Amino acid sequence: MTPTPILDDSIISTDAGNGWAACYRLVNGRVRMHGIPHVRARVQGGKLMDDLTAQARYDYADFMGERYGYGDGIWDITTMPIDTHQNTERRYGSPMHIFLILVNIAEMNVKSGSELTLVVPAPPGLFNKVAPTIRQNLLAGESGKGDGVWSIQLRSDKKPRIYTIKRVIVLPEGAGAYAAYRFNTLGDPVELLDKNGDDLLAGKVEVLDLGAGTGDTMTVINGNVNPENILSSSDDQAGVIHNILQPLLNDILQAVPEATHLRTVHVDAFLRAYVNNPTPETATVRISGRTVNLEETMLSACRSYAEWIAANKIDRLWAGGADAVLMAGGGWLYIASFVREWYPNRNLLSPDQFKHTRSIALYDLNGVGQLNLTAAVLRAQQV
Repeated sequence: MTPTPILDDSIISTDAGNGWAACYRLVNGRVRMHGIPHVRARVQGGKLMDDLTAQARYDYADFMGERYGYGDGIWDITTMPIDTHQNTERRYGSPMHIFLILVNIAEMNVKSGSELTLVVPAPPGLFNKVAPTIRQNLLAGESGKGDGVWSIQLRSDKKPRIYTIKRVIVLPEGAGAYAAYRFNTLGDPVELLDKNGDDLLAGKVEVLDLGAGTGDTMTVINGNVNPENILSSSDDQAGVIHNILQPLLNDILQAVPEATHLRTVHVDAFLRAYVNNPTPETATVRISGRTVNLEETMLSACRSYAEWIAANKIDRLWAGGADAVLMAGGGWLYIASFVREWYPNRNLLSPDQFKHTRSIALYDLNGVGQLNLTAAVLRAQQV
């Protein structure tokens, strides 16, 4: 008999990070998700009434009186400024933050008229500052009157979708990632045992969440979050933008000085394409009339990032008495293969090591885990 999920599909986990924005929900016992790059730009949504001419197609949504294009490649379609709103505490609970959440909810085809509970993460170092703002702004609704009602209309929609946000749960980033390892989607604890039969998540566990904008460290001691280091746990010098994308952009501009239009969002797209299929062909890009192979430059930047994280984060965690370090966040995609070689006898854990997390991408751990954590809390309340 299949166990009955404790969560219904009105509970939406969100993760609008600096690089990738996604939403997750449980439907018929399975996690459904949708994600887009953390980018938007104003567009007109124009179309040529021509049956013969091939036209570039892009996604857009109407939100709060404006039309915004989104998704991979939008930066090549429009000449309007690219809006990223990264690495600033003002972005949490901002209109762009809410836009990304609503686009993903609509793209998951959540029924218009739904009343929703949102689970929203915030960097642990900024948590006490931004959590009230996130909660207040989402619950205020589009009118600002506190009704929680928001509207958004995708390109394919004939009329706006209406969603009512009834409750907002804000969690520190890293809590979801830990829960992805510790619990399943039913909220039941999952045993993770080492070769001696001991719990891999016992003692002092450090969640090292490497995202686009920041590298966050959360300490969990025997299943309880340690609040002592929470205010200093977010490092804006430890993310992918600062350590890989910006150096890569600098190298590209040295090779192709004419490419002044390039931004880190372009480089992020180049890098993601290569990591998903690491071949010389996928590392070859066309830039301002020149064909450039970035493979050597990409690998060098990734190794440098790995060495920096090892020296400035991981070594310090071991020295501080960590029993295990959990990988979380998309930054690990670029460095895990290097880092594993340097710590062969340590409990450096990743989702591909365990059956219940094997299908979860590193950048989805927080989002999926927030569902698991919510389920675990609700199950505990039933006892």
